[in-house]
Amino acid sequence: MDRRYGCRPCPILFILLIALFCLATGCERSEPAGAEQGLELEFDRAELMLIVATERNRYEEVYTDQIWDVVISENGTTFQDHLLDQIKLFATDIQVIVAMAGERQIQLDNSEKELIRRLAQDYYSRLTPGDKAYTGADEEDVQGLYEDYHLACKTVEALTEDAGLEISDSEAKVIHIQQIVLQDEASARKVYEQVQAEGADFALIAQSNNTAGENDRKLERGAVSSRVEEAAFVLTTGEISPVIEENGRYHILKCVSDYDQEATLKRKEELSRLRKDAALREAYDAFLEEHPLSMSDEIWLGISCKTREDTSTTDLFELYKEYFPDR
Repeated sequence: MDRRYGCRPCPILFILLIALFCLATGCERSEPAGAEQGLELEFDRAELMLIVATERNRYEEVYTDQIWDVVISENGTTFQDHLLDQIKLFATDIQVIVAMAGERQIQLDNSEKELIRRLAQDYYSRLTPGDKAYTGADEEDVQGLYEDYHLACKTVEALTEDAGLEISDSEAKVIHIQQIVLQDEASARKVYEQVQAEGADFALIAQSNNTAGENDRKLERGAVSSRVEEAAFVLTTGEISPVIEENGRYHILKCVSDYDQEATLKRKEELSRLRKDAALREAYDAFLEEHPLSMSDEIWLGISCKTREDTSTTDLFELYKEYFPDR
């Protein structure tokens, strides 16, 4: 991922919000494709401009208005082109998932609608005259965007709620090790005798002898070769492994902690996110196979990040999180 242009929190709603994450990280994603009963998407220009204004202002705060003409690819793509392409993908994801909600009869209840109405009123009241002139949006447009966004979030949760529930502590387990990696067996045997000596300081010996990799690291399953992983995960706290040969390299491991609780919890959350992501991708792609996209690019003509209007809005999605903190 290209992180030259900053970072924002990534909402944990995967395909829908991976595009939002891409606005900040510059990652690439191809447009979806499918082939059966068409799905024609229609966009509201004012709603699109609310997103454009938010992202435009956020970048200008850091990089000034000089960012828009910066060329970021060999084919001459400017940062403005890239950002607008990512917004297009994000808006497309919202509309596709809203269509998925309709097929699954997922709807907003009255309490959600009322909270969104208040959210839209709050957000619109914060817009400057320049924001309103640039976006062309009224309060109804703000409410429409938030309703679609919230319905898409709700649909994502419904589609993925069971996907990440079966992750065990054993699968997510993270351990803390110190390691020494050497290039020949004779050196490895000599160093192994040193670390086994009474009172030996493994970390200090590693610092003097390790020829590759980190001396001290957190280790999760799948991060190293199967032979090294197998040896590492059977160690108990304080235990040192025998010399492990793997592809001409010789490893000696010391287990500092055979269960890092905090890191294991984070790993479990990461695995849960990845499984939910995969579940959503599967549902999303299956939907598009039955309903290939059809949409006009006409609405995007003339949309630009360059404006003389005095715009300042940056909190379109941050304010949403204040009203819906669990999303």
